[in-house]
Amino acid sequence: MTEHQRPTVAIIISGPSRTGKTTAANILAERYSIPNIKIGEEFRSRTGIDTSKFVHRDPAIDREMDDLQSEMIRTANAAAPFILEGRLAAFLASGERARMPLPVATFLFWAPERVRMQRQLRKVQRERPGSEATLEQLLAGEREREALDMTIWKLVHPELDDRNLFDPDLTDPVGRRVYDLVVDTRMGMPAVCADYVHGWLVGNGLMASVGAGSGAG
Repeated sequence: MTEHQRPTVAIIISGPSRTGKTTAANILAERYSIPNIKIGEEFRSRTGIDTSKFVHRDPAIDREMDDLQSEMIRTANAAAPFILEGRLAAFLASGERARMPLPVATFLFWAPERVRMQRQLRKVQRERPGSEATLEQLLAGEREREALDMTIWKLVHPELDDRNLFDPDLTDPVGRRVYDLVVDTRMGMPAVCADYVHGWLVGNGLMASVGAGSGAG
């Protein structure tokens, strides 16, 4: 039987838009043959709301999705790793880890705001040739969306206060870093970022060899 490697922790990926986190999560899930849960997709399937833009909604919906993520994190098992990708996922994991040790590792996919919106502008220009969208318009739209989302998040999680959720140096109430590894996505394409995550897992002894027939379902 051939063997392959998979992590001994759940991989929790968070970050703002246009950081390539979804593509990197897909690459890692395929590499390790483990489940890949995307909260944005789950949100859309349950509510019909497109999370790529802000939609006014009942905060109870966000609480339901956050409770789902927290339950997954609390019950994480080193023998059955998974990838969980969501903007609040690492923040939620930090709260759960403050209560008890858990087999999870948190990753922030990050890039400066202007770099992210330059990527978005190139995407718009590819998909809609002749579009008159400007970088400044995209920046303004992203800031508005993030501010409105934060308003709802703070209703659900008052402990957030006015902190920047995607601050690479964000810490929990006891001073522990929320993100185990910050992936500055200016380093390269999502495949390069996925390799960086893999290298960190290997370097920290968080990989195990398993038989090809025993991968997660």
